[in-house]
Amino acid sequence: MLAQKAGHVGILGGTFNPIHYGHIELGVQALEQFRLDKVLVMPNNKPGYKDISNEVTTDHRVNMIKLAIDGIKGLEYSDFELRRPGITYTSDTLEALHELYPDVHWYFIMGGDSIMYFDHWHRPDIISRHATLLVTTRSGAPEDMINDKIASLQSLFPASDIRREYIHQHDISSSDIRAAVRSGEDIRDMVPDSVITYIRDNGLYHV
Repeated sequence: MLAQKAGHVGILGGTFNPIHYGHIELGVQALEQFRLDKVLVMPNNKPGYKDISNEVTTDHRVNMIKLAIDGIKGLEYSDFELRRPGITYTSDTLEALHELYPDVHWYFIMGGDSIMYFDHWHRPDIISRHATLLVTTRSGAPEDMINDKIASLQSLFPASDIRREYIHQHDISSSDIRAAVRSGEDIRDMVPDSVITYIRDNGLYHV
């Protein structure tokens, strides 16, 4: 997955069911704004925050990721969490990565909504110790609440390094895409054409 050398590597996690332009924007902007060597697009296995047992298969999620990021320099698919058994916890992932690649500086990409309850995540102290947190904010979005939360977290976790990543407006969610497919709506503004073709050819997300 990584060469044994120092570097700056981002982690973009999620269920990616399916991956969409919003996800891609997060990775691309992280690369550009923080001059990262690469961003690993890392699908969850069994996330602790939701049950995905009734969703599409892992193979489908992975195939759509690979199609979506094909040709995008700096974005790289990673099966690191899929290969690990049990519930997927970010803290466990970062501990394992830090042990395997101690010279890599890790950046964990998270949404502004997620940072609001970060202190309730599983072992947030470990996460903030092993990675710089990149908090994504849409251009023009109110920032006072997020800034206050970041200040609170930095006080709570003195070792934390929390930075802001600014992205363009992408009001897209995977659940919206699944609903649109079921109702026969156009999703060309939400996902790459290659992913649309894959969804259609494999009959995904229909009732």
